[in-house]
Amino acid sequence: MIFLFASCESEYTRLVKRELEKEQRLDSVLFDINFGDPRPRFYQRCLELNRQQLVTQGPSNSSVQYVFQDSLFHSKPTPVRILFYPDFDDEDKLTAMNIEFSYMAWAPWNRELQSDYLEPKVVKMIETWYKGNEFIETEVRGEKLKVKVDANRRILIYIKDTQSVVVKVQDLLHPQFKHSISS
Repeated sequence: MIFLFASCESEYTRLVKRELEKEQRLDSVLFDINFGDPRPRFYQRCLELNRQQLVTQGPSNSSVQYVFQDSLFHSKPTPVRILFYPDFDDEDKLTAMNIEFSYMAWAPWNRELQSDYLEPKVVKMIETWYKGNEFIETEVRGEKLKVKVDANRRILIYIKDTQSVVVKVQDLLHPQFKHSISS
């Protein structure tokens, strides 16, 4: 009976259980921004990054923009835009970071700069940023996405549209994500 139950669990569910059993916390998210940071600390950190000329405001002032050139993303260095903005809980503590990758020179007719070409490169980059387990592919509500879980930190990657690849970094120990631990 136990064997039958264990074989019914998805690879993802087994991974999450194994990682949460470690009782380790990984709170680092991006640019020295961490899970649990209060909203004012996030804004202060972004102000510091802006003063260092590392980030600017994103489109419509609704995100933070970071632009870099990296040959990992293209045969020749090509500017890549990262837009990011966190989710906060009712106590104004950071629980997740939403990050969107796209090529600055994206155009519908430029096939090499489409999101399906960008996605495997984003996966590779995220694996270098966040050491630990590799990504696995899973399906949620009929959508295929890549997921990586290291301790309490879950990272989801999926294609948003022809231009953008979305990365979500979430704290699985926060109550808002408890319902999404099994698939």
